[in-house]
Amino acid sequence: MKKFLRRILLFIVVFLCAIPVFFLFGLFIVGNQYQETYSASIIDKVARLKSINEPKIIIVGNSNLPYGINSAMIESAMNMPVVNLGLTGYYMTDSFLENIAKLSMNSGDIIIAGHSNFTDDGIIHEPLSEWTTIEYHFDLWPILDKEDYFTMIIYYPSYWLRSFALWITRQGNKANPLVEAFTYSRRSLNKYGDIPEKPEVNRGDFRDSKVKVPEINDRCVNRLNKYNAYIKSKGATFLIAGYPILENEFTPPKEEYDKFQRELESRVDCEVIRRSGGVLRSKIQGERQPSSYSQHKSVSANYVRETAGKLRGSKNYSLEY
Repeated sequence: MKKFLRRILLFIVVFLCAIPVFFLFGLFIVGNQYQETYSASIIDKVARLKSINEPKIIIVGNSNLPYGINSAMIESAMNMPVVNLGLTGYYMTDSFLENIAKLSMNSGDIIIAGHSNFTDDGIIHEPLSEWTTIEYHFDLWPILDKEDYFTMIIYYPSYWLRSFALWITRQGNKANPLVEAFTYSRRSLNKYGDIPEKPEVNRGDFRDSKVKVPEINDRCVNRLNKYNAYIKSKGATFLIAGYPILENEFTPPKEEYDKFQRELESRVDCEVIRRSGGVLRSKIQGERQPSSYSQHKSVSANYVRETAGKLRGSKNYSLEY
């Protein structure tokens, strides 16, 4: 029995000693191996965020923002620098996406959340993918919530092994031509954090089951209200952009979206951009928008531009949709 216990103890000691060795080998020898991926664009987005000391417009949310926002248009209209921090929401929590802005938030900033769902459960569903995003960029690690640490530690060996495989085969940090064809790589983004060139293929699936009025849960409301309190403590302003609605044959009735809008306004402490009128329209193109990537940019750019514009003039914000 004593021999067995000694072996167990020896194994634990060896295992604990091996952890820093593997970590240091990964840090100094293997290094970052995913620096050409789409999620690696966080490096450039954060660099721009930190480089601007004057009041700025910071847009947070998932990948509908890089694909749907024209930051240069907003910057020109508002005469304020714009940082588009939108990244994929497939495996990143909304909290993670919001926390990026905390890395450099100053008095006078306007933070706009352009979320496409309000039922985030706060769980990292793809920890390995989140590892490939932050890697050994220690300045990005504070983006993680404390609740995420245990999950990320558990998945570190998987990330280490994949990084080691890329390093040993010399396949790391290489752009994937197939991925670039869909503009889904770090190189596809401009200095603002937008993806200016949209893929020619239509990847949207607008079956009835995919077009739904969003739900709102308590966890999301509590998170947004805490986020608003933090932003106010920095002397900045928080807005939630009105939910983007795209009209097609599967779009639910407008009344259902109005009900969602009223519920959201009643539950959050910050301003929510109100809508008036009918379907989402582009004042630039003056026509209804079909479901194509090529036309999302002008719609969303006008949408966010008016969001920030109304902020300066009145608290009775209104958008046409």
